[in-house]
Amino acid sequence: MSKVKDLEHAQHNIEQPQFMLPNLHLLQGINEALAVPPPVGDPGAVRARAKDYAQASASFASAAQDLSGIATNQLPAVWTGSVAEHATQAVHAMSAETTTSKETLASAATLLEAWANDLEWAQKTDSDGCRQLKAAGDKIKDDLGGFDQGAMQSAMAGVGARLAAARRAESCGTSTASRLNQLASMARAERAGQGSIDPLAAVVLATEKNPGAGEDGGYILTPNQLDRATQTLGVMTGADQMAFRALLSGAKSPEEAAYLWKALAAGHSVADIQKFDAAIHPHGDDPAWLAQHLVPATTTGDTGRESSDNIDVTYQGQQVNIDGYGVYSQRDVSDCVAASTVIAQAKLDPLLMFQLTTGGTPDVPGSDSPQNFEQRLQKTYIDEYIQGQKADGRKTYPQEDKGLGSTAQTYLADKDLGKATGADYEHVELKNDDDRRAALARIEKSVDEGLPVPITVRNDDSGHQMMIIGRDGDKLQVYNPWGFTSWVTEEQFVNSQLGGLTPGEHPLNKSTALELPK
Repeated sequence: MSKVKDLEHAQHNIEQPQFMLPNLHLLQGINEALAVPPPVGDPGAVRARAKDYAQASASFASAAQDLSGIATNQLPAVWTGSVAEHATQAVHAMSAETTTSKETLASAATLLEAWANDLEWAQKTDSDGCRQLKAAGDKIKDDLGGFDQGAMQSAMAGVGARLAAARRAESCGTSTASRLNQLASMARAERAGQGSIDPLAAVVLATEKNPGAGEDGGYILTPNQLDRATQTLGVMTGADQMAFRALLSGAKSPEEAAYLWKALAAGHSVADIQKFDAAIHPHGDDPAWLAQHLVPATTTGDTGRESSDNIDVTYQGQQVNIDGYGVYSQRDVSDCVAASTVIAQAKLDPLLMFQLTTGGTPDVPGSDSPQNFEQRLQKTYIDEYIQGQKADGRKTYPQEDKGLGSTAQTYLADKDLGKATGADYEHVELKNDDDRRAALARIEKSVDEGLPVPITVRNDDSGHQMMIIGRDGDKLQVYNPWGFTSWVTEEQFVNSQLGGLTPGEHPLNKSTALELPK
């Protein structure tokens, strides 16, 4: 049991004295409460580490400012043409990486300072509670057959103080660890540079972002993709390595190179990536075109929204409705598992998204129209739905349209998301709040690495699968295959308050299962 639960048990025993020998039972409850260990940790040591991080952040801030000035104003005039362009890109990337380091270290310093304050308060409050409990115990130890109301009240105050301290220490400790883990995942350039790629090229790739403008404005490469592409490149044959490096060096922009790296991480062969690059290379110096055709715009950084504020997914930066449905909507087929999985895979695999948006012929007029994209998307949903039904051993659509079971959910997660990430997925049932809270650490670790997590939600009558695709502190970002994205708090997830994700007459409040990377 945790310290909190142990103290709650002791509190119950203290406030419920027995009729026979009440002081004896009260003393037993007091001793039970005193036996629970105090909050551990050294606030001074935590503050010292926070100070170190703050000082390091200040150093990075100075370096970032210097690098930004060099990239903007101070590159040698003799550097012209592509040489100057590549140099500017490299210095801008170093500046961006240094800025990220500054911000990450500053955030870590703030978190540790807050944790030191919470720990100090918890330890003082716990010590005060122990003194009250000991005083109450000393007052009654020589009169175990009687009942001392004052001693009981003092004991209740003492155990209440210890319980408040334990709760603060536990919740703040867990929250701090969670947020520090998220900050640790931001060490991106190191991950790309641990293989055989040039360190400066690693920094450029790791810091490259989409331009936004209605599409995902975040990093092109997830932490998992930085790792996986680096590992893949390291075990390639010499000929494949040379061919892939030639693609990178011939890219018209860092964004084009990042998408080639993303394709490698998604498990594609060099031959397939060469064909892919031949098709996108004419647009390689147009970051907006690349983002609009190679990544679904499911992400919004607006974490201040409530769960009922659903953000419609846009296509090429615009809201699109076809026959009354958003372009990304699963429409009226019960293929939510397939639909959510396809979009999650498309976020990870630029070759899949390219086929969906263009049919492989980007320069044919109208090939990337919303109507053509929507048709390809719906066909892919149905194809995946049928494969899932076969895995479940059912009749297939359109003969049967009753959704998919846990076998198919895991099958599609492994087949599609596993292919794009290298992860093995397993079905995890969530039977109660304790199960949901216990799953949070695995959810956080997965999405911090860029591994999407399928989530099943239910009400009394029906179920639906969505996809957890990101997080910010204690908020989770969820993509709904009805065609929109939302943010929810982790407490809403734990306490079955997810109705805002599925607006309508019968919202689905309770999360009942996950497909989690092992």
